Amino acid sequence: MSKIKFSSPRDAEDAFYQAIENADLPAMMAVWSDDDASVCIHPGAPRLEGRGQIRESWQEIFESGPAMTFEVSDERITEDTNLAIHLVREEIAIEGELVSVMLSTNIYHRFNDSWRMMLHHSSPEPELIMDEYDLIPEVPAVLH
Repeated sequence: MSKIKFSSPRDAEDAFYQAIENADLPAMMAVWSDDDASVCIHPGAPRLEGRGQIRESWQEIFESGPAMTFEVSDERITEDTNLAIHLVREEIAIEGELVSVMLSTNIYHRFNDSWRMMLHHSSPEPELIMDEYDLIPEVPAVLH
């Protein structure tokens, strides 16, 4: 496990978003738990399990994508002694232009006096998806 210690879930979360903005794979993996039960679900992508798959996905994102900045808001946080659940809204910008809004769940657990990410699950904000469909008259608004 990484020697970096995160004294709170907030410290781990701040490091997570900083690692994305800096496209820093070692910093990203320092946030993640060593537990093979760790899960990452990127928007529209399949579930990734374990550090190996999670590392590969972030490496691909950092190597192939443009630099992103995140504005995290609308936080809903539930914490106890060893587990923290953060529900957040992420506004993602590229070169200062808002390109995406995601709703994400980040789950952290405390292990050996350090907080680590166990789950990151992100998906597009539904209201924004529906707004895009509203601009296209030939696409019916059907739920199922």
